[in-house]
Amino acid sequence: MHVSLTPELESMVKARVESGMYHSASEVVREALRKFFGVEGEMSREQVERIRQVVAPRLQAVQEGSAPLQEFDAAFDEIERAVLE
Repeated sequence: MHVSLTPELESMVKARVESGMYHSASEVVREALRKFFGVEGEMSREQVERIRQVVAPRLQAVQEGSAPLQEFDAAFDEIERAVLE
């Protein structure tokens, strides 16, 4: 497999190798891909905690009858904003 990088990305990869953090450009790219797919495939503990912080008080208020139910899309948008902040 051959991959083309922009000059900016190539410079960043070279800087990591030159810093001694990695032995080769391939190591840098492999690590970056592992992190990318880890982030894409799983939520961090911090993201899960932010979701809990948004959802728990609202769920309790709905159960107590002191807040109306939200439409799914509005609720999901609010949760998504909290996770991405």
